[in-house]
Amino acid sequence: MAFIKQGSSGISPAFIQHAIFEGWDPAELRALYEVCETIRLQPHEYLFQRDQPCYAFYLIEEGAVQMQWQTKTGVTKALHQRTKGEAVGDACILMGDKYRVDALVTEPATLLRISKQHFYAQLCKHPYLMGRLISKLSQNLCFLFGDVLSAASISGTQRVINYLLAKIPLKNHAVVELTTSKAQVAALLNLTPEHFSRILHDLTKQGFIEVTGRQVAIENVDGLLTYSR
Repeated sequence: MAFIKQGSSGISPAFIQHAIFEGWDPAELRALYEVCETIRLQPHEYLFQRDQPCYAFYLIEEGAVQMQWQTKTGVTKALHQRTKGEAVGDACILMGDKYRVDALVTEPATLLRISKQHFYAQLCKHPYLMGRLISKLSQNLCFLFGDVLSAASISGTQRVINYLLAKIPLKNHAVVELTTSKAQVAALLNLTPEHFSRILHDLTKQGFIEVTGRQVAIENVDGLLTYSR
């Protein structure tokens, strides 16, 4: 893991645009940004591991980080894939003193390290920022509750169809590029990799899609929209 002291020139777009800093004015952003550090990691390196003390969270400027955990039987379960512009470890900063999952780099990554100490110092100086953050977290909780209800009430096939159609204009021959592995997409949709593959095979057999590697070509949008299974 390589640490590089962050300079004070231009603020990273990943930093400015992240939802956790919504409502911060430029002076507040710069004060925090100037005490951040840039970290560079290679695939198969851990950004942090479960149960390690939580001293910082990270914004991804380039690359990808997989959130995962290992079961008691030694099986690794992929949870989420975080990519450019997303945060890693931000929930743990707000929840407690330990990381709850492992964060494994899957593509060469450049990240901004934001220490818990400096982040909370800014919130204490500007209490209204804390209010905005609480509001944002409450909103995210509502979205998560909706996702849980959706996962419990619609079939795996419908989840896959909704996932694909949400990423393209509703027209035939549009192509969805899976930016993560099929196993990671399956985990996102609360499916096993095998179930996800069977659904893709069924949709291909129906003539709705064509799958080539990580590319999914949508051949019949109307068919997908009306397919019930």
